[in-house]
Amino acid sequence: MSSQNQEYDAYISSGLQFLHPFISGLYDALKSVGLHVLADRTEPKTNKILLSGAIERCRVSIIVFTTAYAESTLYLQELVKIMECHRRKDQKVVPVFYCLDPSQVCNLSGYFGEILSRTLQGILRDENRMLSYETALRQAASILPRFLSDIWKNRNVESHIVGRVTSLIDSTKLFIAKHPVGVDSRVKDLIQLLNNQKADGVPIIAIWGMAGIGKTTIAKALYNQISHNFEVRTFVPDIQDSVADYTRRRLHFILRDPDETQAHNFDSTRKLWWEGLRCIKVLLILDNVRSDLELGFLAVTREIFGPGSIIIITTRTKHDRLHEIGVNHIYRVKEMDYNECVELFSWSAFNKATPERSFSSLINYAIEYSDGLPLALVAVGSAVSEKSIEEWENVLDSFKRFPFQDVWQVLKENIDSVGSEEKKIFLELAYLSHLFIGVDRNDICQILQGAGHHDASRAIKGIEEHSLVWFDKDKLCMNRLLQDIGREMYMKESSIEPQDENRLARGENLSISLLKAIGESKTSIIILSPNYAFSRWCLQELEDIMICCRNKTQKVLPVFYHIDPSEVRNQTGKFGQAFDNLMKRYPDKIKGKEQSWRKALREVGCIAGFVIRKSRNESEDIKNIVEHITHMLDMKELFVANHPVGVESRVEEVIELLKDQQQENPLLLGIWGMGGSGKTTISKAIYNKLFREFEGRCFLLNIREVWDQDNGILYLQQQLLSSIFKTTKIKVENIESGKSILEKRLGQKKILLVLDDVDKLEQLNSLAASRKWFCPGSIIIITTRDEHLLRCLRIDKLYSMKELNDKESIELFSWHAFKEPYPKEEFDSLANEVISYCERLPLALEVIGSHLFNREVYEWRSVLNKLKTIPNNDVQKKLKISFDGLSDDRDREIFLDVAFFFIGMDKNDVIDILNGCGHSAEIGMNVLMERCLITVDTKGKLGMHGLLRDMGREIIRESLPMKPEERSRLWNPDEVLNVLSKDMGTKGIEGLALNLPKSLNPTQLKTEAFKEMKRLRLLQFANVQLVGDFKYLSTDLRWLCWHECPPEYTTANFYQGNLVAIDFKYSKLDLVWKKGQMMKNLKILNLSHSQHLTQTPDFSNMPNLEKLILKYCLKLTSVSHTIEHLKQVLLINLKGCSGLRVLPRSIYKLKSLKTLILSGCSSIDKLEEDIEQMESLTTLMADKTAITQVPHALLRLKSIVYISLCDFEGLSRNVFPSIIWSWTCPTNNFSRQVQTLLDLSNLVSLIVPNRNSQGLSSIIRELPQVQNVRMECGSQLQITGDVASDTCNVTNCDEMIVSSCASSLGCCSEGDVTESENSLNSILIQMGMNCSVTKVLRENILQKFNARVPGECLLPGNNNPDWLTFSGKGSFVNFDVPHVNGCKLKTMMLCVSYSSSPSIKASEGHIIKNLFIINLTKTTHYLYDGDTLASLREEEWHKVISNLEAGDKVQIVVVARLGIIVKKIVVYLIYGEPIDIVCGDDMVADGNVTVHGGDEKKNLKSLGKRKLQRV
Repeated sequence: MSSQNQEYDAYISSGLQFLHPFISGLYDALKSVGLHVLADRTEPKTNKILLSGAIERCRVSIIVFTTAYAESTLYLQELVKIMECHRRKDQKVVPVFYCLDPSQVCNLSGYFGEILSRTLQGILRDENRMLSYETALRQAASILPRFLSDIWKNRNVESHIVGRVTSLIDSTKLFIAKHPVGVDSRVKDLIQLLNNQKADGVPIIAIWGMAGIGKTTIAKALYNQISHNFEVRTFVPDIQDSVADYTRRRLHFILRDPDETQAHNFDSTRKLWWEGLRCIKVLLILDNVRSDLELGFLAVTREIFGPGSIIIITTRTKHDRLHEIGVNHIYRVKEMDYNECVELFSWSAFNKATPERSFSSLINYAIEYSDGLPLALVAVGSAVSEKSIEEWENVLDSFKRFPFQDVWQVLKENIDSVGSEEKKIFLELAYLSHLFIGVDRNDICQILQGAGHHDASRAIKGIEEHSLVWFDKDKLCMNRLLQDIGREMYMKESSIEPQDENRLARGENLSISLLKAIGESKTSIIILSPNYAFSRWCLQELEDIMICCRNKTQKVLPVFYHIDPSEVRNQTGKFGQAFDNLMKRYPDKIKGKEQSWRKALREVGCIAGFVIRKSRNESEDIKNIVEHITHMLDMKELFVANHPVGVESRVEEVIELLKDQQQENPLLLGIWGMGGSGKTTISKAIYNKLFREFEGRCFLLNIREVWDQDNGILYLQQQLLSSIFKTTKIKVENIESGKSILEKRLGQKKILLVLDDVDKLEQLNSLAASRKWFCPGSIIIITTRDEHLLRCLRIDKLYSMKELNDKESIELFSWHAFKEPYPKEEFDSLANEVISYCERLPLALEVIGSHLFNREVYEWRSVLNKLKTIPNNDVQKKLKISFDGLSDDRDREIFLDVAFFFIGMDKNDVIDILNGCGHSAEIGMNVLMERCLITVDTKGKLGMHGLLRDMGREIIRESLPMKPEERSRLWNPDEVLNVLSKDMGTKGIEGLALNLPKSLNPTQLKTEAFKEMKRLRLLQFANVQLVGDFKYLSTDLRWLCWHECPPEYTTANFYQGNLVAIDFKYSKLDLVWKKGQMMKNLKILNLSHSQHLTQTPDFSNMPNLEKLILKYCLKLTSVSHTIEHLKQVLLINLKGCSGLRVLPRSIYKLKSLKTLILSGCSSIDKLEEDIEQMESLTTLMADKTAITQVPHALLRLKSIVYISLCDFEGLSRNVFPSIIWSWTCPTNNFSRQVQTLLDLSNLVSLIVPNRNSQGLSSIIRELPQVQNVRMECGSQLQITGDVASDTCNVTNCDEMIVSSCASSLGCCSEGDVTESENSLNSILIQMGMNCSVTKVLRENILQKFNARVPGECLLPGNNNPDWLTFSGKGSFVNFDVPHVNGCKLKTMMLCVSYSSSPSIKASEGHIIKNLFIINLTKTTHYLYDGDTLASLREEEWHKVISNLEAGDKVQIVVVARLGIIVKKIVVYLIYGEPIDIVCGDDMVADGNVTVHGGDEKKNLKSLGKRKLQRV
């Protein structure tokens, strides 16, 4: 029996060390009378015994009080536990006072009291613990009788204590079992046996059965029923070889013969026994008798006991000596029947006598696994208690691999108790149980003898006597658990070969080795030929194979070689003739086998297989057989779900992600989601879709659970290797060797690996540490609740689990609740309520749906009402895994705070509050998001799944279910009202929420109710009024949320300097507080919707305030000028404050302010130019105000990003041009004075609407910093008209030289200028990339220009394959953008030829006034000022080029300065290969187009300062 499960007669709890003479003497005295005694022998004392639960298993506790008992809380904790057992389990207590006055313990006074006070100083804050210690001391010291001892009278006191303890034990009924199912009927059987015995005799009854069958339980129950009829009664538990001396001392003490001398052997005291016992009626029960030495004690003749005495033993072994010593009857304990199994299992699994309906199939599986063994039923039931169906499956599957430890230990002890030969035979029978179960005893003996076990008959009798097997009508039977454990032991002790490698000789009997080979094989291929049936060996082998096939442990593939399957089925033709010849040849040897062989032949003849008759290519037949076997063995799909609703669409999404896989690399995919969201289900479905495409495949299920089991790591590594390489020969000795083997071998195949439910990084490091381990093309899928793990592994793809939609939620729930895809009509509204509660979580929909199946409407309502306060236990346990996986207690506290108080609040606000509570909230929040425990939406609001919220709240509730006043957080309104109204608050409360409906009258509570809540840090009220002095509120308060705060609050003593956030929304305050408050930690002040508030508080003493929210305070008329003291403020929200007319000038001094919201402040009509001082302002929202003029200073703010003001709304880069354009309208006199106020250094372009398209040149003229205008129009005609109106005013212009620049604007050198009476010059504008073609073109233009006839303009045309040319006379050119296969437009060069009169000098002005690039197809219009052409950035030209696509009609217009006449415009289009193709300098011509890609790096370096010059 495991020490952890032992029961003890007495426990000594002492303030003295074990080696102290009094304690060691008392211990020896108790042992000497046969008591099973527990004492703490460790020095110094530890809490090992307390933690082990051994105290609860003691019948009597002896408490030795000394002054040292009060020195340590370990003694006091132990005392509290003892007194709890005294109250709850009626455990007996014997108080002993060693050198101590009992009154000091009772009254906690004297020296004992002083020591106790010093000890309790360390836990002053935990008043509950202090009270429990003091109560336990008083109660224990008050128990009578008391025993007082000192150093002079130890021996006498010891004797009295021993006497008291034994009397208490003898008067105490034995504990039988928590749920003694089936015990009464078996006890009645035993009592009937005893009643049949002679009244004056001394019967001996043996209770015999296998380990774990319940022998001890039945013996205890019998003892309790009949012990009152005996003068002396004793139950000796789990006796050892010292049984004789043990029992003699125990009985002698009961007789209380003071003159008894201490004898050292049984024989020397036999006479004394005779004298003391022959006239006494004795009940003696010896439990778990095992050896002959123990049985020797019973050899004493019955005369030593008085008439009517009874001796009962329990044993696992039906010894031959039982009859020798005169045992009257051997009672074999039978396995429990099915109904008893169901009841006992239900008590353990569901804590009730009947099972849950939804678990019926799994219950049958568990009962079948336990095979009627009570020990196993209780163990398995306890293991699956309060678990979901999915968890049941996992637990029951794990028992196949790892038998339950307590069951394993007990049954293994039973197996190890037999001799070596018997054990060997038993293990072989267990290993081949599928062949031997149900076989005749003689046949088994014959097979074993043929296998070399010459004394098989004696060995089988031995294992039968040890309860390892039994025979029913001479047919072998064996408990299933013994089969499993025996098989496991055999595999560990033996070297197993999966096939007959030694070509076993065919003999008369099948050898054990061949039986092993048959039993271990997954598939048997049976070659049935015409002479097959003439072999007894073949037919016996066939019979054994078909037994495996019937038991579904093996698949069979018959190959009918030169025969027809009907010949085998019916034993006809040549095949039947061979069978008949065999029957005639060996009639004696095969007697009784004919029918079983015919049955096997009929069965195999009905199985679809391969028929090979007159085959022309047998090698091809063999190949087909091999392929078929491979498919049978490997192509096994995983079970996904009974109702895989929504699975297919999500699988397709993942498959799409995997399509991007590069075959030269392995791909790592992470599937991430909260518990119960369906990660495992999806991954199974993905596995089923893909596994056929891979050479190796493995799905490691439930890694988190397996990892924590004994040798779980090695098991996972071994399973991975076995699944991939289809062998068990690769042995993993330890974790590191396993990693080394995996690293070397996984890369040998293209594999699909799924690692399910990973929650630790070391799991990945042990199973898939690096992508270098895997072959190119392999896919590794990891499911987890922790996103951080996936980032650590640097996965390639991440799939976040999507919640079910409404339709899918209804369907999944309906399948489980109604067994059909839609709810029943009468349950429709209730079903919607449940689905709403589940919030689309598949786990909850399945579990709760199954729970509600086949229930009435009133039961549904009851379940729903319960769910509102207490979550479903199966769902709770599954979700709690993520919470339990949080390694940092502070992260757990953050999660609980969010679950109770902060759902729906701004994440940054919550971080500020929790940081104020001492948490590292930023890190904690990230951890919770990675674990799918919280979410953050696009607006920054915290979210949490409703079931996770309920799980968090239930964690706190179930910690102290009956003492809400001691919980750390309270939120249930009924419990909160009860605690506050009765002043039951304690310092254990850290957070409290009481939100009452507005429809009710405000509830009044006294502030004094908070007096004891010294650690209160989070407080939330709604529709509550507090009466009394606010000094009772905890100074630890960090968050005060009080909606509908009454006006009386302002008169209270409110001094809360540690507050981080105040939320007084919907308050009835007209003043926040009358006197300024020092609130140095305050960061958030929210007074929104305070309808009576007229003025803001004084801000002088809020140096760290970051958010000031005053939305919809309709009567607010003034903002305190002290607002300038808010040096850290980031947000001021005055939305909807319609009574506010003016902002204090001091508000503009807030340099830290980022967001100012004035929307709906309908009385504010002006923003001052001082707004320029708000240098951090990024967002200004002032729509729906009386403001009509945008401050000019606003455009000088470099940080501004978003504006909503004067009907302008949007990003500043989009809004500013519109604001400027509004200033240029005729109704707005845009004066030079206003222009000088603008510093539009960041303004690059204006987007001009069509309705304001007139006067484009004036925009450029008025706004010199604007580089270009892009105009979007409705038609081609408009664009042409607009341009014409600007170009027709051009007459003549001064010559101009454009200042040097750093752009892609190129020109000819100034030294090449030739002037005549009417000078003809040229200017070159390059738009796009610089390359070797542009260089050649520029040189070509220069050569042509220099070689021209004076007055003419000769420029390069289309005779060069490197470019396409379009030209136009005058100031514009039209062309269609051509289509060039495989190439894209890289550069456009514009050569403008112009003339000027001699009187116009180059220094008198610039040449180009405006440049228009018009896409007539897309109706877009680019307008550039000539002065800015040289300074345009490359990205601006890239926009122009990228806007031109094949087929677009384009017009380019040049507007020259006065005195300049444009003669001709030539456009050169240069194409190149796509950007992602790297080209050399040598290009290949395609028709008339030469594709060229220049040296980009070289060109970038060459972009220095250039002049725009005349040619």
